[in-house]
Amino acid sequence: MKRIFRRCFIALCFIISAFSAEAQFDNIVNKTPAERYTALRKFIDLSISNGNRADGYKSLETLKQVAIKHNDQDLVLETELMLIMLNREAHKDDHKQHIMDLHALITKSQKAGNKQIHIRARRFLAHLYWYDTQNYERAFEEYLTIHPMLKKISEKDFPEKAYFLTQIGEAYYFFADYRNAINFSREALTVEVIKEQRGVHNLAMNTIGLSYMKTGLLDSADSYFKKILQHVGIDDYNVWKGIAQGALGQTAYLRGKYDQAIPLLQANVNQALIISDYDQAARSLTLLSDIYFRQGKISEAEKAMLQARGCIAHSGMKKPLEQLFQVYGKVYAAKGNFALTNVYLDSATHMRNLFEKDFNSMQMLRASEKAQLQAHRADMEHIAAEKQIKTLERNILLTLVLLLLMVALYFYKTYYYKTREKQRIVNDQLKKAEQELTFATIQLEEFTKSISEKNLLVEKLSARYGMNESEETVLELQKITILTDEQWEYFRSLFEQIHTGYLSRLKTKLPGLTPAEVRFMALAKLNLTYKEMASTLGISVQSVRVIRHRIRKKLNLPEEADLKDVVSTI
Repeated sequence: MKRIFRRCFIALCFIISAFSAEAQFDNIVNKTPAERYTALRKFIDLSISNGNRADGYKSLETLKQVAIKHNDQDLVLETELMLIMLNREAHKDDHKQHIMDLHALITKSQKAGNKQIHIRARRFLAHLYWYDTQNYERAFEEYLTIHPMLKKISEKDFPEKAYFLTQIGEAYYFFADYRNAINFSREALTVEVIKEQRGVHNLAMNTIGLSYMKTGLLDSADSYFKKILQHVGIDDYNVWKGIAQGALGQTAYLRGKYDQAIPLLQANVNQALIISDYDQAARSLTLLSDIYFRQGKISEAEKAMLQARGCIAHSGMKKPLEQLFQVYGKVYAAKGNFALTNVYLDSATHMRNLFEKDFNSMQMLRASEKAQLQAHRADMEHIAAEKQIKTLERNILLTLVLLLLMVALYFYKTYYYKTREKQRIVNDQLKKAEQELTFATIQLEEFTKSISEKNLLVEKLSARYGMNESEETVLELQKITILTDEQWEYFRSLFEQIHTGYLSRLKTKLPGLTPAEVRFMALAKLNLTYKEMASTLGISVQSVRVIRHRIRKKLNLPEEADLKDVVSTI
C-alpha cells in the first residue's frame, strides 16, 4: 500500500511540475512576436544572460517541448535561436559552429515564412562576424540584406526594428561613413519604440550628433546632444545625461571653450566610472588633460593623463591612445624631456597607422558593391524566369518559335552579362585608382601638415620659454622635424603618386641638379615655406636660399623671374 501511495505521489508531482512549466509560458505560447516580446526578453535575461548555463539549457528544453506540444512552430524557431545564443555564451571560441547553426536557422525560417526570426538570425550573424571574427565585410553584407526586410515589416510586428537600424548606423559610423550613419539613425528615429526600447532613440541621436561632430557641424551636433537630455527616462537618466554631457563637452573643446568644456567632461567621467564604461571615461580624461596643458596647468594635465591611461588599461580599447600619446608628447616637451616627447609622438603616429590599417572602410564599400550586384542578378534571373513561364503558358502551341526566342534570349543575355562584366571591371579599376590617389593625397597632406605642426610647436615652445635659435633646447626640438632617409623614401612614393612623372621630368629638364636641389624642387612643388623646408631638410634657412640661388643660376633665371613659375611648368 505504501509503495502504491509513493508511486501515485511521484506521478502527481510530475503532473504538477509539468503543469507549472506550461503555466509559466502561458504568456509566450501561441502569441505574436509583439505580444510575447517583453516576456521573451525576460526569459533571455534569466536563462541566457545570467551565467548559469545548466539552468539555461534546461529552461530552453522545457520551452521547446511546450512549443512542440502546442504546435507553436514560431516559438520552436525562437528557442533554436536562443539556443545558438546560449551556445555562443558557453563556447565563445567555436565561431565556425555558431555561424553554421545560424545559416541553418536562416534557411529554416525562410522556408517557414517567419520574417522576424529570419531578420533576427541574420542580425545575430552580423554580430558574430563583427565582434567574434572581425570579418567586417561579411557583417556589412548581412546588414545590407537585413535593411530591405526591415522596410517591409512594421514596428508593431517587429519591436526591435528601430534598434536594428541604429546598429547599422553605428556600423557605418565605425567606418567613418558619416552620411550613411546619419541616414540610418534618422530612419530609426521615425520608428516608434516600446517602453523596453526607449533608449534606442537616444542611441540614434547620439550617433547622429557624433557624425555631425566628426564632419565639423558642431551646432547640428549640439542640437542632437541637447535632445538626448530632453529625452531620457527615469531609469536611464543618469547614464544618458552623462553621455550627452560628455558629447557637449567635446564640442565645447573643439570650439576652444575650455572653461565650458571642463565641467561637462568631468561629469561624463564621473558617470562613466559609475557604470564602469572605462573607454568613455578615457576619452573625456584625454580631452581634459589636453585642456589643462593648454591652460598651462601641467600637474593637472599629468594627473588626468595617468587616470586616462588607467581607464584604457581597464577597457582594453586602444583607440584613445592615439590622442593621449599626443598629449603626453606635449606635456613632456613642456617639461624639457625631449626623449620622451619623441617616443610618444612616434607612438601616436604608430597607433594612427595601425587603426587605419585594421579598420579600412574599403571593406564596407566592397561589401556594398557585392550585395548590390548579387541583388541585381537575383532580380534579373527572377524576372527572366517569370517571363519564360508566362510565355510558355500563353504560347503552348508555338513551342518551336518559343524555343528559338529562348535561344536568342540566351545569347543576348550572355553578351549582355559579358559586356556588363567588362564594364564593371573597368569601373572597378577606375575606382581603385581614384581611391589610391585620394588616399595618397590625404597622406601627403598629413605629411606636410605634420611638418608645419611640428615646426609650429618648436616656435611656440621657443616663444613661451624665451629660447633663441642657438640654444641647445631649440636644436633638440628641431631634430623632431628632420626627416630620415626612410621617411624621404615614403615621401617620394606619395609625391610620385600625386605628381606622377614630376621627378623624372625634372631630371630630364635639369640633369645637373644635386639630390639636395631635387628635394628643394619637390618641397617647392608643395608650396612649403623656406623655414619649413629648412626644418624638413635639417639645414638652415640661409642654406635653403643658397640652394635656390644655385638652381636659379643653373636655369639662367633673371632676378625678376619667379622660380615658382618654373616649378609649376615641369
